[in-house]
Amino acid sequence: MADVKSTDQVPQLGFWEKVDLPLGQATVLVHSLFAAITGLFRGQGSPKVFSHHVTAAAIRTMVDRLSVRQAQYMSPTTPQSYHAVVKRRGLQPEVVKLPHDTEGYWMGKKSAKNVIIYYHGEPETLPSPPRPTEVYSIKIQSSISARGGFAMAATAAHFDFWIDLIQVLNDQGHDIAVFFPRYTLAPQATYPTQLRQAVGALRYILGDEGRDPSTVIVGGDSAGGNLAMALLLHLSHPHPEIDQINLSASLAGVFAFAPWVNFDQDWPSYKTNAYKDIITGKALSEWSNAYLDGKPGDNWSEPSRAPAEWWKDAKTERILLLAGSDEILLGPIEDFAKKLKSVFPHTTFVVGDDESHDAHLYVASGSKEGTQTSRELRRWVAARL
Repeated sequence: MADVKSTDQVPQLGFWEKVDLPLGQATVLVHSLFAAITGLFRGQGSPKVFSHHVTAAAIRTMVDRLSVRQAQYMSPTTPQSYHAVVKRRGLQPEVVKLPHDTEGYWMGKKSAKNVIIYYHGEPETLPSPPRPTEVYSIKIQSSISARGGFAMAATAAHFDFWIDLIQVLNDQGHDIAVFFPRYTLAPQATYPTQLRQAVGALRYILGDEGRDPSTVIVGGDSAGGNLAMALLLHLSHPHPEIDQINLSASLAGVFAFAPWVNFDQDWPSYKTNAYKDIITGKALSEWSNAYLDGKPGDNWSEPSRAPAEWWKDAKTERILLLAGSDEILLGPIEDFAKKLKSVFPHTTFVVGDDESHDAHLYVASGSKEGTQTSRELRRWVAARL
C-alpha cells in the first residue's frame, strides 16, 4: 500500500503550532463542561436533546479553535480511514487510481449493477454524543478532526455509513455499490482542482468501468454536496477550465446532504441556528477562503449562484436535497431548493426536524434507526434502482 499519510498532503506543523495543540484540546474540554452545566437551563435557541447540545458546543469550539493545518495534522487521512474500516469489518479493500493525482475507494461489489459516486464533506468528530454523567471524559484526541469545507479528509463515519446503507439496500434485493473518490484538500490545492477531480471520477465510472449513466447516482454531503451539484451543472454548462463530459443518457439521480452551495452568510438561519448547529460562520469563512484562494465565487464554486434556467436541462432524472432544521446553512439551501423546483420539477427537498449539519455523521453517528434525512435518502436511492 502507498504511503497513505503523504497522499493527502498532511502539513508539517511548526513548533508553536504543535505547542498550541494541547491548549486547543483543553479549550474544547472546558467548553464541553460549561455546556453540560448550562445546558440544564438551555432555551429554545439550543438543541432539544441534551447530548446534542453538549456535542454541538464541543464541535463548534473545535472548528473555531483549531487551524486547518492543525486539524489536518491530527486527523487520519482518507486512505487511512478507509483501510481501517474495511479491515475492522473483515472486507477486502479495492483502490483504483484516478486522473489528476488522486484515487477512489470501492465499497460493495465492484461489479454491482448500480453505483453511487459519493463526494465527502466534513468528517466525523465526537465518537458518540456524551451522556450527562460522561461529559468530563470526552476523548478530545479522537474528536479533534472537526474540520471540513474541502479542507479535511473523510473519516470512519462516512465509510461506516455507506457500508451499512448498501448492505440494507442489497438485503432488500437491490444490487448497488459505492465509489468514494478522494479529492486534494484545501489549501494544498484550490478551486477548481476539486471539481476537476470530481469530474474525473465520473469519467472513470462511465469510461473505464463502461457503465450506463442511467445506473449511476451522484451525491455528497456539505462540501461534497457542493461538488455533486457543481458536477451536475458542469454536465449541461461545462466549466471553462474542465473538459466536458457528454452523457448518452441522464444520471439516475443526484443528491446532496446539507450542501454548501452559497458562501454568503447574510441569511437569517446563521443567527437563529447559531447555537444549535455544529459549524460556525467563522469556520465557514476560513474554509471558503482556503478553497477559493482569492478567486471570486462563480456558478460552479457556489452552485446556487447559477441562474435558474441553467438547471432546467440538468442531466439527471431526479434531484434530492436534504437539510436539518437546526443548521446555519438552512437558509441558502432552502433558497437553492426553491430555485431548482421552479425549473426542474423532479426535485425533492427534505428538512429533518431538530437535525444539525450532517447529523447522521455527527450527533447521530452510529444510530441504528438513523436520522429523518438518512432514512429519506435510503428510500430515495432505493426508488432510483
